[in-house]
Amino acid sequence: MFRVTSNTLFRNSLRDIQSTAEAFARAQQQVSSGQRLQQASDDPAAATIGLRERAEIRAVDRYRDANDSVDSRLRVTDAVLSDIISSITTAQTRAVSGRTTVLTPEQREAVALEIDGAKEALFTAVNTSYRGIYLFAGADNTSAPYTRAGATISAYQGDANVVQVDVSRTSSAAVTVDGGSLMQGSASSDLFRSLDALAAAVRSGDMAGIDSGLSALEEAFNRVTSAQSRVGATLSALPAEKARLDELRRASDTRRSQAEEISLAEAISEMSRAQQAQQVAIAAAGTSQKASLMDYLR
Repeated sequence: MFRVTSNTLFRNSLRDIQSTAEAFARAQQQVSSGQRLQQASDDPAAATIGLRERAEIRAVDRYRDANDSVDSRLRVTDAVLSDIISSITTAQTRAVSGRTTVLTPEQREAVALEIDGAKEALFTAVNTSYRGIYLFAGADNTSAPYTRAGATISAYQGDANVVQVDVSRTSSAAVTVDGGSLMQGSASSDLFRSLDALAAAVRSGDMAGIDSGLSALEEAFNRVTSAQSRVGATLSALPAEKARLDELRRASDTRRSQAEEISLAEAISEMSRAQQAQQVAIAAAGTSQKASLMDYLR
């Protein structure tokens, strides 16, 4: 009967020592890693929270990256639209200077050449690409919206669809522009054809033709400034969206940290308690063995 009791006490002592040793080792690992959880089984509920919040952080980071990408792309678009407006303004100014009967043929040719130069600048601008994407080709943005054969510029080659990029779960931003609506809109001919006609009118001194060209330029100016206003509105909204995403990320990371991590002070305190528990278990095992031996000798 004594041997059974002694063996039971011994096994219980070993179990206590092993349990406290594992707790002490786990506490040491927490101190060195700063992590509350070393494996999911340490706290399944906390591990589930950690997994959920990590997934949320990854999703938020994707939106933040998209926000940054949209911001960069639209800043390029905004700059190009400014260039287009500048070219239109140049053509308007030169057309006005050519609307007079006192110019010599040489002077008219010089004015017409400047209008031709504005057309070339427009062609270059509207074919701007950013990271392989043509900004003014609509959704068909892997090919240039306008091409040319010699001095002849093609009709619009893109489409009227606009690419939208999600910058949050509830918001998206247009990152391309329909170049056809920009260069032509509802007019009977696009801006390139209008500039060709305007340059020809200046060369020939055709005042009615110059007036028609100026009207076309005014309509184009309004279309482009309207497009730039839309781009500007989107750019203005992005910082607030980015701030909301940053706040969501901080909140999610805080919840993840609370579930997975442990402060150094708390970890050291836990390690100290685990060490004391281990020492108590070892001491208790020694005491029980001595008591059992004395009982046997009696």
